[in-house]
Amino acid sequence: MLEPDKVVMNLIDIIENGKPIYQMATTLSGIAIESSFRILENGNYDLAMIIQPEEYKKGINLDYFFCKPFCLVTQDGMRIFVNNHNVVRGSIGIDTSIPCKCNVEISSFKGDVDDSLWNNSRQRAYIKYDPKAFNAYSSGLIFDYTTGSKGRGFYNAVTLKIEETELLFYHEQTENGAGLFVIWPKQNIDFDTFQAMVSAIITAYGLLNGFYMLDSIYYFTVKDLSTESITSFYYENSNAAIRSGNPILDSGNYADVSESERKLTSTQFNKLVNLFFKDQDCQRTGYLLIEAGSLNDTAKASIGAVALETITRKICEKKSDTKIVVDSSLISSIKHKLKKVLKEYNETLTKEQLQLLTTKIDLMNSKPNSNKLTAPFDQLGILLSAEELECIKSRNFFLHGNLPRNNSSDLTNQELLSVMANRLIMLSAMLLLKSVGYNGYVIDRGITDVIKLRMVKQGLKVWSGNSLRYISKTNNLNED
Repeated sequence: MLEPDKVVMNLIDIIENGKPIYQMATTLSGIAIESSFRILENGNYDLAMIIQPEEYKKGINLDYFFCKPFCLVTQDGMRIFVNNHNVVRGSIGIDTSIPCKCNVEISSFKGDVDDSLWNNSRQRAYIKYDPKAFNAYSSGLIFDYTTGSKGRGFYNAVTLKIEETELLFYHEQTENGAGLFVIWPKQNIDFDTFQAMVSAIITAYGLLNGFYMLDSIYYFTVKDLSTESITSFYYENSNAAIRSGNPILDSGNYADVSESERKLTSTQFNKLVNLFFKDQDCQRTGYLLIEAGSLNDTAKASIGAVALETITRKICEKKSDTKIVVDSSLISSIKHKLKKVLKEYNETLTKEQLQLLTTKIDLMNSKPNSNKLTAPFDQLGILLSAEELECIKSRNFFLHGNLPRNNSSDLTNQELLSVMANRLIMLSAMLLLKSVGYNGYVIDRGITDVIKLRMVKQGLKVWSGNSLRYISKTNNLNED
């Protein structure tokens, strides 16, 4: 672990362990209450104190914490500021005529009230995770730098560049065995910009691995670079982590599939991060694909259909091939002649019929939606199989809460739903990955799950690999 990280982790431990004694200062003059402050299992913090009857009468009750800010101060001078809107819940003794215990649960706090400290400063983000729930050493990203000794052959970091800012993204394990992701810009940066970069990085990483890591996060800022001492900190617990266990890429070992054909290189990952940073629609779609991995097949299919349409629109929005006839003067001439013919039926058709037919003529140059959805695959050089084309054509069924007709003699209705739902997710992810230069394999989750479930039902030993789909070809590869 890098020396600056050790300093940060020591401070985090002090904040989390609840050992310091705080004095709680409020907006009410003359009141300072001895308090304890410690992290809970859910990632929120618990503020505990004993409120005296006279303090209660002066206004220190549960309503106060939900309406007014307050500050915690230690003897060493560490300060924690809490806004009332970051209070989640609280409890207090029933009989307030005697000293009563009060607990307040808090989701976020800061070490300052001066926002200028977070402008044009050196910042870092620390995200803790459980290594038992996710193995960062086996992911869909090829880490090619190390924060340790190069001679050990241990790689846990990648360098990124977003706009003009260079960043280091890496994972570590703390002394107590906890996992830690760190994002560290090399230049000074404003906090709002840094937060947007963090969001793009964890969404891109989550898309590859089915693990959106953002439960809780600590931010630290250093304003005075001459001392390198921590100026302030900010903590936020969002409980937003997603651990679907359904990654897009396969980090396992295959005899005839190289690592670069199963994982993104740091260069490709950097492009994906920049895509998400610059385009919020793409980033939201990436998040939806991560979330879909944790949902049932019906919900997954609907999200996959939405994601596919969004990505298609983003890829094709500046392309003229969304039109049947590219020549604008030619299509205008055709429309004009058709409308002249239509006018000849003024006395035969009703006003409403004429209006509807006129609208149809105006829209006649737009390709059918199914063609629009296959256009980006053609554009990026991805060949679709007949089954994948059928899956795309069926997206409207899922969008309207219906299921497509089962014309397959090989799949049950439930198996067909699983295959289609997972392939909509796969196809959407393929477009994103191909657009940043990745041409390798993705997991064909639908077929994988169907095959393995059948093997379980037959009492057979289930192989550990996945059915893989090579982006640049239509054939699948099954590996043990």
